[in-house]
Amino acid sequence: MNDAEEMMAGFDRRCREAGLKQTPQRREIYRQMLHCENHPSIEEVYRQVRCMLPHISLDTVYRTLATFERHGIVSQARLFGDRTRYDARTAPHYHFICRECGRVIDVFPDDLDRPEPLPDNRELGMVESCHMEFRGLCRDCLDNS
Repeated sequence: MNDAEEMMAGFDRRCREAGLKQTPQRREIYRQMLHCENHPSIEEVYRQVRCMLPHISLDTVYRTLATFERHGIVSQARLFGDRTRYDARTAPHYHFICRECGRVIDVFPDDLDRPEPLPDNRELGMVESCHMEFRGLCRDCLDNS
């Protein structure tokens, strides 16, 4: 079983556990998320899904991604500051962003440690997540320069 098949099987299981009906729209939205390497925005997912399901609405994609996020099926990836992007890979990982082409590469180091909490985190409130990203030139851009 390849990575996409394993993730679809995990999607099916998580939907059952969350009590979410597996509609053709939900399955196609998730499938497109798996095949898009660049952590797509809602609009990008919508454009891809419309190729397979021409009658789907942007609102359906928006509500579906919000539902998926609520149930931990996808996560938000605020990588570019201008709009929310989504990531189907919810296991802890970092992101590498190429400053030349904008490509986003998931990085799953073997020794991914959770960063130490801030010393006075009680003053801040409750920290729910931490995001790390690397920026530089991807291999393709390096080879072409």
